[in-house]
Amino acid sequence: MTSSTPPPPRPTPRPRRRPGPTPEELTTTGSIPQRPQPKPRRRPTLRGEQPTETIPLRGSLRGTPYRDPRVTRAVAEEQAAAHAMDLALRVAEIMLRSGSSAAGVEAATIAVGVAAGLEDLDVDLTMQSMHMQCRTPSGQTISRLRVVRQPRLDFARLAMVHALVDDLVSGDIDLEQADSQLREISRTPRMWSRWFVTLAEGGVAAGVAIILGAGNFAVLVALLAACVTIGLASLVDRLNLPDFYLGALGGAVATFVAFLAYVLGTWSVVPISPSDFAFIVAGGIVALLPSRTLISAMEDVLSGFPVTGSARIFAVMLHTFGLIVGVAGGLGMSLQVGELLGIGLQPPPIDKLAWASAAVPMVVAGAVLIGLAGAVTLQGSRRMLVPASLLCAVGVAVAAVITQAGLGRVTATGIAAVVIGFAARVIALRMDAPALTIAVPATFGLFPGLGIFVGLYHMTSPTTSSGGDTTQGLFSVLGALGVIMAIATGTTLGDRLAAPFDAPVAQRRRAAVEQEGAGREDEGWEIV
Repeated sequence: MTSSTPPPPRPTPRPRRRPGPTPEELTTTGSIPQRPQPKPRRRPTLRGEQPTETIPLRGSLRGTPYRDPRVTRAVAEEQAAAHAMDLALRVAEIMLRSGSSAAGVEAATIAVGVAAGLEDLDVDLTMQSMHMQCRTPSGQTISRLRVVRQPRLDFARLAMVHALVDDLVSGDIDLEQADSQLREISRTPRMWSRWFVTLAEGGVAAGVAIILGAGNFAVLVALLAACVTIGLASLVDRLNLPDFYLGALGGAVATFVAFLAYVLGTWSVVPISPSDFAFIVAGGIVALLPSRTLISAMEDVLSGFPVTGSARIFAVMLHTFGLIVGVAGGLGMSLQVGELLGIGLQPPPIDKLAWASAAVPMVVAGAVLIGLAGAVTLQGSRRMLVPASLLCAVGVAVAAVITQAGLGRVTATGIAAVVIGFAARVIALRMDAPALTIAVPATFGLFPGLGIFVGLYHMTSPTTSSGGDTTQGLFSVLGALGVIMAIATGTTLGDRLAAPFDAPVAQRRRAAVEQEGAGREDEGWEIV
């Protein structure tokens, strides 16, 4: 048996020495190369960040309904770029004329430009004009300018343009089809006739009277008073008077008609009480308020269009002040005539539920009528009537519940407006329409017509008579204006909060892009 001897242990390797410099290195450099020094640690500094780069054109569509657009062609020639700019300009013109906000018009214009392949496009919007400028890859500059005067609110046409832009950025139609459809939209008659819109204005006033708790005959008088006021304003509009004078005339006529009905009520001819007189005037105030452009104006201010928004807000406030002047003048003369006839007039007290003091079923019915009639006055499409009416009832109910919980009228109205703005965007975008078409008529039930009337009554009544208090009247009017601003800002906030829920719309476009991306790239398309 042989024994195996273990192998000898391996010697421990000596550490390698770093080779010294070669003669060539010493000759060329004259010194020994040094080891790389470690990177110094970054210390806090007061120096700012890099300059902010220009936001890409497609990045400006973030948070809008037209996010994730698909480029359908690469525009290289001046003729193709000019055609695309003309299409985008006509889209902007129709939207601005139909009552869209500046933010919505800019988003739609940029979306059309991106879908057409315009990569270097500048858009400048004001209250009545649009300026577009594009630079082509060859270095040519193309500029377009369009002025829009005398806008007429048409939410049905606005919804059709929105659907067209949505189909274009989704790739469902091309530029030629979009151009043909846009011409058809511009030639389409308005949804509702003038007499039916006038009747709908009366429906808004009647719905407000119902919510406030007016009697049946008072509701009918409110409807007739608003119809007479709108009809007279249409006749006077032929004189091309500014909105201030039209608002003053409308407020005075609505007050006179309501006072005439009240005088007949005191003589036991018709069943009208002093509270019904106030409810009739309040309904007329809500029907005549320029609430249609108020939300667009506030959205412009909050969305980075201070010039356009400030101009619109000033126009809205000027029209509102004209209405207040007309109601105050008519109310003052009515009080003077009442004293001559020996007729006393006492306004109803303003409590926490002054704008919704009727029974719950009547409040819901009145709110539904307001939303339905309000959508008609804005020339909304038939499929928008039911969502607007139901959302108006929801907003009034939310405001009533919050007010009963102990919050103030301004806070309760602002929260209800947030709910309306949030739900309007979620519902409208899934019906291929902008949120404005549902949100604006749904907020009609929140406007403080009674607060404005009572404040004006206190300001115009003599201090010796019952209810005359200028300070109280001023605070009431200012509180009503605060409620109006809460409606505008709350609706805009709700719309912004609902932006992340546009995911189904964006996913549909993204899926279409991924499905057809490979084939389109082979044909020279660019997929965004």
